[in-house]
Amino acid sequence: MAGFLDEGFVVEDRCDFVFLPSIILLQGTIVCLDALTVEVAKEIAILGGRGMNARVQTRRFRYHAWVRGAHNILRYESAHDHRPYAHKHVYNTFGDGRETAVVDIADENQIPTLGEVIRELQVWHQENAVRIKILR
Repeated sequence: MAGFLDEGFVVEDRCDFVFLPSIILLQGTIVCLDALTVEVAKEIAILGGRGMNARVQTRRFRYHAWVRGAHNILRYESAHDHRPYAHKHVYNTFGDGRETAVVDIADENQIPTLGEVIRELQVWHQENAVRIKILR
């Protein structure tokens, strides 16, 4: 996250790690330029080892991005009761705010990391900066 803060796209990282006996939780929000906000909820299982040498694997995640005071942009989620695969929700940010698509991500190797989601939002922001200012 430090790199995104240094670049200036991320203006505030309000995420915290909570260390439990067998899992690590990453929870909070990330505030980006023009009030783009990302809510982060991630559960990481500790498979073995300790400290910096621990083997870990993401079990569940949710990255929900929106323009504060306006509409959603996207939401990535792990599989859950009604969706057998990780998936991405896409929204009509500059229209009625409704969901326009849900895209399944069946290949685990295609599930984006939090950093990749932030980078995707950075590109989205560059493409829509003028429209965001009108929206807000």
